[in-house]
Amino acid sequence: MQAGAFTHPDPAVRQRAIDLTVEAGAWARELGASEVVVWSAFDGYDYSLQADYRALWDRVVYAFRHVCDACPDLRVSLEFKPTDENTRFFAVPSTGAALLLVDEIARDNMGLTLDLGHCLAAGENPAQSVAMVGRRGKLFGIQLNDGYQRLGAEDGLIFGSVHPLMALETVFWLQETNFAGHIYYDTFPRNEDPVREAEYNVRRFKKLWR
Repeated sequence: MQAGAFTHPDPAVRQRAIDLTVEAGAWARELGASEVVVWSAFDGYDYSLQADYRALWDRVVYAFRHVCDACPDLRVSLEFKPTDENTRFFAVPSTGAALLLVDEIARDNMGLTLDLGHCLAAGENPAQSVAMVGRRGKLFGIQLNDGYQRLGAEDGLIFGSVHPLMALETVFWLQETNFAGHIYYDTFPRNEDPVREAEYNVRRFKKLWR
């Protein structure tokens, strides 16, 4: 699927990607989970004049509609990312585009998982992204981390370590929009003790939530 999963030019490969996602829903159901989060590193393009943007979009809409209809008892959540080494431009590159996608999919069980690092990489203010998605009742999950806000870069640093006020405002808007979804900590403890970093992330969030 290097040339795409939901967006692959070969309909047979696209169908295989859809089937794998539906299978993930079956496993989620078996394990007692209520949600499937979808992030693809391959649904996008690298160069100008390489992609038919309308076709990419239509394929993503079709795929998610199929998954949502096949898993009506589960929430299906897209985690957008603006860029990745596997795909320089993602087919759904921003919070605004992701909301537009959710509207077009038009399924009650379709929503979004926001990763703060992905918002920063897209040049967004994560708190505003949370408010925009939360006011629509479509924020199914939040992945907490931090980074240096360089376009296209995902640092995966400890939550609130670089932008403490941004972290505080993000938590504020989670509360303002009555967030009741899943909370994840997507950090990369390459040089730190991973257990201690995870514990710190949890403590930091709980302190800001009070």
